[in-house]
Amino acid sequence: MQNTQIDSQNHEQQLAYELVANTNSSFFLTGRAGTGKTTFLHNVQKLAGKQFITLAPTGVAAILAGGDTIHSFFGLPMEVCTPGTCGKMNEAKILTLLHADTIIIDEVSMVRCDIMDAIDYTMRKVLRNNMPFGGKQMIFVGDMFQLPPVVKQGPEKDMLRDLYQTDDFFFYKSDAIKRMRLVKIEFRKVYRQDDEHFLHILENVRLNKVTPEDIMHLNERVCTPTEDDGAVITLASINKTADKINLQHLEEIEAEEFVYEGTVDGKFEEKKFPVDLELHLKVGAQVMFTRNDQQKRWANGTLGKVTKLTKDEISVTLNNGETYVVPCCSWESYSYDYNKEERKMKKELTGTFTQYPLKLAWAITVHKSQGMTFDKLSLDLSRGMFAAGQLYVALSRVRSLEGLYLSKNVIPQYAHTSREVLTYASEYNNEQQIGNEIESGKAVYEALQHNDYDEAAKQYLMLVAKKAENGDIKEAMQQAKRFLDILVCDEHLYGAIESVPECLLHASHWAPKFLVALLSLYADKFDDALVYIEDVLAKHQCPEAMYIKSRALAKLKRYKEADETNCQLANVFEMATPDAKVLFMIAMLNEMHIGDPGLDLMRKLVEARPKYNLGILALRTLMQCHNLKLDKQSNNNCELVDLFNSDATEEEFLAQLRICREKAPKAIAYLIRRIKKQEFNEEQPDAE
Repeated sequence: MQNTQIDSQNHEQQLAYELVANTNSSFFLTGRAGTGKTTFLHNVQKLAGKQFITLAPTGVAAILAGGDTIHSFFGLPMEVCTPGTCGKMNEAKILTLLHADTIIIDEVSMVRCDIMDAIDYTMRKVLRNNMPFGGKQMIFVGDMFQLPPVVKQGPEKDMLRDLYQTDDFFFYKSDAIKRMRLVKIEFRKVYRQDDEHFLHILENVRLNKVTPEDIMHLNERVCTPTEDDGAVITLASINKTADKINLQHLEEIEAEEFVYEGTVDGKFEEKKFPVDLELHLKVGAQVMFTRNDQQKRWANGTLGKVTKLTKDEISVTLNNGETYVVPCCSWESYSYDYNKEERKMKKELTGTFTQYPLKLAWAITVHKSQGMTFDKLSLDLSRGMFAAGQLYVALSRVRSLEGLYLSKNVIPQYAHTSREVLTYASEYNNEQQIGNEIESGKAVYEALQHNDYDEAAKQYLMLVAKKAENGDIKEAMQQAKRFLDILVCDEHLYGAIESVPECLLHASHWAPKFLVALLSLYADKFDDALVYIEDVLAKHQCPEAMYIKSRALAKLKRYKEADETNCQLANVFEMATPDAKVLFMIAMLNEMHIGDPGLDLMRKLVEARPKYNLGILALRTLMQCHNLKLDKQSNNNCELVDLFNSDATEEEFLAQLRICREKAPKAIAYLIRRIKKQEFNEEQPDAE
């Protein structure tokens, strides 16, 4: 694969690129070791023309990915995140999130479901958008066959069990992911390893399909590396074993010990240190490089032996016999910021950590080896390998079978894979689902790029009709959900549907009936819509069905009944993560037909959807009905606010609003600020 290109011969890469570059659709990207996930993500960020944020669950992973940690960016607590947990984000990070197009969550196999739900809730609340993850494109990256999320035994695990009714706390168990249709793309082409026989064994271990022949071939590698083998790292199952091995080997060397102190400039959290702040070395110590060399003399994970030490110089000899003086390296820690003047997102350098890119490497844990690759490794099996995915992670760290050394025989029980993960993986590379996702994503992408929610909603509605006509109920329901997520005002949609598919009319399940109700509503068959949606509500209570019922009643001019339905809908409405279509509907019904207050609801809609021109226009119309004008600072002249308060026609105001969107963003920003600060002295109706 070329450095900055997408591999045209890799079908899965092409699909993933299409989703990133030409849609706003979220997806899961996976692939076994060496399939080029990291390279693809680096390349796509250069090619797609979007603003990206990269996050990871651990400090070291975040540094390697060039991003921030999940907890740091979203301000999440370290303990279990209960429902409604909202991160504490500062203004700079909120602005960054607001102007980002795509959020990449790397190493997602290590992220618990409760953290994923907290990310979703925080994004919906901060962005004032009830769509999943606040409407942002999310790319979840990781290999679910690797080690699962860490959960402490005791109260933490008990609470998670109670919240999610499972013992598996993978990211996709979160309520947020369950509400989405998350397509799953698995990269299959391997770029890193060229030992085809070993690749076959690895794949069988990964998928829990290990054969007696696989075990036999692995156990042929039970042997102890000799000095002639050069530097060989040991992977241990626990920290205690790895530390013991390293300390024991260092103490056995009869040579002077040198201590090298790293330095920290600015803000760089200790938990993000990629190597020890104090590096203890002796001549003869086995070390591992933790950073790729710009001159490509070594890579992250390359092993060597210390051959010379002075107060300010370290020489290391690699397995190939080459000896190099190792320079200090600096790792950078970033926070994201949004530049208002340039209207671009930038990563702000917050601190640097400088140290030699080395660590003692006679042994490390399997867990810490994730993401690394070695030419040779010795696998310590003294304590077995019983955690799901542990043997696969350990074996996939080495490039070839010849580079593997086992301390004792592998037994079939070590090749343990979570059944839960196997079930999830059975849905990888579903061509029909991915095709549907690309189709729907591309249909609305241009509209969403221009914040044209009305056109996006229309495109989704057309997809609902198309999929329903084809008898694909599941896909039609998926697009119906997205239609109702993106919808704000639906007045432009009445009459858009020509007919309701006959194949749906006599179905007994609530889902086809829901589709009949939805399509009947926008085919101007309001009585039919009401009959079918009442049937749905009798079997399946949901806010989406209540919305359709209210709109059908309003179109039948049964305003009081529509208001009663809205009151029921308000009971499940959360203002912290507002549903734009519900705000718009209730505000207009209250003001135009019921006589209840709706101005403040419409103001909140504008606050939640500041780029939705028809929301601003609707607020202006309602204020004119009450002979109200927008307050403005006496010393601040703004033609757009003056036009808002004038008797200009709707067409004239809307035309100027569109011009300002393109040429005078500061005027738009000032108008929105004045709307947010506007107070309405509305008498609230008594609670029933």
